Amino acid sequence: MASIGDGGTGKSIAELRALADQARSRRDFNADAFYRRLILELEPDRASNSTQYAHALKEIGFHDRARDLYLRAIELGGPEAELQIELAHVAKFRGAFADAERAFERAAALGFADTENIAFERRLLRQIDPGSRVAAAGLVPPLRVYLSVPGGALSESTRSSLVAGLGHGDYSYAFAMRGFVDALEALEIDHEVIRNPEYIADIRERSDAPLNIHLSFYPPERMRLLKGAYNINCFAWEFDRLRKPEEDLSGHPFANQAAMLNLADEIWMPSAHGADAVRPDVTVPVYEVPAPVLHNIAETPRPGRPSPRERQKAVRKLSQVAWRPLAILPRMQPHMNVGSQARELRLPALLDTYLQGKDPLIFVSVFNAHDYRKQIAPMLRGFVEFARDHPDAILLCKVTTVDRGSEINDILFREQLMEIDSLTPPLISEKVWLTRDVLTREEMVALYDVADHYVCTSHAEGQNLPLIEAMGRGVVAVSTDGTAMDAYIDDQTAVVIETERRPFGRRLTSRYGMYGLETNFTTTTAVRDALASARHLNDDEYGARSSAGLARVKALYGLERFKDAFEGLTDRLNVAEVSGHD
Repeated sequence: MASIGDGGTGKSIAELRALADQARSRRDFNADAFYRRLILELEPDRASNSTQYAHALKEIGFHDRARDLYLRAIELGGPEAELQIELAHVAKFRGAFADAERAFERAAALGFADTENIAFERRLLRQIDPGSRVAAAGLVPPLRVYLSVPGGALSESTRSSLVAGLGHGDYSYAFAMRGFVDALEALEIDHEVIRNPEYIADIRERSDAPLNIHLSFYPPERMRLLKGAYNINCFAWEFDRLRKPEEDLSGHPFANQAAMLNLADEIWMPSAHGADAVRPDVTVPVYEVPAPVLHNIAETPRPGRPSPRERQKAVRKLSQVAWRPLAILPRMQPHMNVGSQARELRLPALLDTYLQGKDPLIFVSVFNAHDYRKQIAPMLRGFVEFARDHPDAILLCKVTTVDRGSEINDILFREQLMEIDSLTPPLISEKVWLTRDVLTREEMVALYDVADHYVCTSHAEGQNLPLIEAMGRGVVAVSTDGTAMDAYIDDQTAVVIETERRPFGRRLTSRYGMYGLETNFTTTTAVRDALASARHLNDDEYGARSSAGLARVKALYGLERFKDAFEGLTDRLNVAEVSGHD
């Protein structure tokens, strides 16, 4: 008998299965296939053995043999919907696009849970194989959508492509645009991302579509129009009104928010709160159309907190991300920065060092260090107080910043913790860890999967995509509510942090140049108490909130809602065209 690695002679099925699992974990698929073949010889009538052997063969390029084994697994009673998905992928690798289309169609008919993924794969097939393309329905008259955003689109696949844009002014609009691009692709709507629309003399000179639509993603002061198109400005707003002209002292010709917004044909806002705040000051129509969140959504909610095995899989995907402990001590901050930098750790080592093999309770938060709306001081102080009574808890903060030269603790001290009129108390904890590393989309998903809870303490939000994405992974949020978050944060979906309405302080007034406004403030005590409530959720309570949160995300930010909004737009434009209006 042939031998690979530890060989297979004389080994039990359990031993062979362990060797195969180890080979798969280290991505040695040749060894994996070797052991899976031996297992199948010993247990030829078990569907899972055929399936696992087929997986290994697929990875090393034996696609015909893998197809035969997937079919054999179906004959033996394996889960046909899932196996049809595998057959579809094998058919794609073989160039048999018609077979792949039939397999995806069969999986959908059998009730495969991830219907959005099936639809996405079938759209890819139609792009690869034009002969199978079907016309998109309900999009009359023919149209083309152009999209633009400050700085252009962001690619989330590599760190290098993200570094150029993350943390810079209005960078979050690129993430919002990504959701719209995903939705347009899902609906097979002709679209193109452009840069500098203001430089195009007339889009009708380069477009053969009878109707051109421009979805622009800009704050009012930076808004750009595309001549010859129907201009829709998509922007997020978190306060109760727009800035008044007399509140702006810059004298800049584009500073009048209402005047700029009135240049668009209509406005799309991601929340009811934002739309209600803007409508009184503008004359163009305002609609609530949030950024879709379509990818990396969990198929099913979590039944409880992540198991150690599930968490370990996610931790491995974060092995390249460096974390430093929270260390704020004014008047000695340079020394604290050096000490924190010296203790930098990767996540596997961090968990082993500070939790000594125990299954941790992990909280995660994602925020821009320069965004005063995030209200980070009570979050950090509340967690430090909470961690004194719960030594198994740890908070991982993914911090975005344009400051590449300063240490992350120094940035947090200056931007979030230092008060204008009081001394900043020390804030040092081995239970709070910070990273300024740029994370790819895969790593961001892994960060959510690591977490028991996502923590948000924002004063106000326009939509809050990181929080929505975490809930879309089944994570139970510990969050303030109010503004845009009223749509998805409540006692059914999350653990709500108590807040109270108070006037802007000097820091917020100075940053946003708005007077006489109130927003939502929380306290260290309120954060600590909410974290404690989250800690004491049992699996049933956790699972119920995970289920409700995931359902809310799919309903509010799924493809159907965007489809309804876009069909409403085309209906409006058809009416305008019939009426003879431009």
